[in-house]
Amino acid sequence: MILPRLLTSIIFSLILSSCSYKDKSNSTGTWTGDYNYEEEPIKAIASYSMVMDWTLSIKEKGGGCQGVLEVKGQQTYIKALTNITGDTNAIAITYISRIDGSNENLLKGDTLFMLIRDAGKLKTRWFALEPRLSENMNKECNCFIKSKNGSQ
Repeated sequence: MILPRLLTSIIFSLILSSCSYKDKSNSTGTWTGDYNYEEEPIKAIASYSMVMDWTLSIKEKGGGCQGVLEVKGQQTYIKALTNITGDTNAIAITYISRIDGSNENLLKGDTLFMLIRDAGKLKTRWFALEPRLSENMNKECNCFIKSKNGSQ
């Protein structure tokens, strides 16, 4: 279980670092801001709707970017510090440490998911973390949206 996660993290780190600009500018800085994803609610056995809300807040820090990821639902709470690597077209959100809630057995360096700018749309590609409510979730979707106070 640990080996596949480690290999995935290493491979994506190499891919993303090869895509980075050759100069020392912070190309991930174009991703700063707040992103949200609300999973499609489902009906629980007790006839109420189960919801799951994801928020990712990305800020510049020390020449790069870090994020705080929060996942909130009826029986789920995750708040994690993440590292943001990549370039202006795609970033990987990797786990650094637990801030609060469950750690989901994540290891430092695990790639949680990627955000990719593609033809004016923001795609999400899932890895160590995935949506919780859908039984047949695609590994790629147009899930996250950037808050109105900035552009994609």
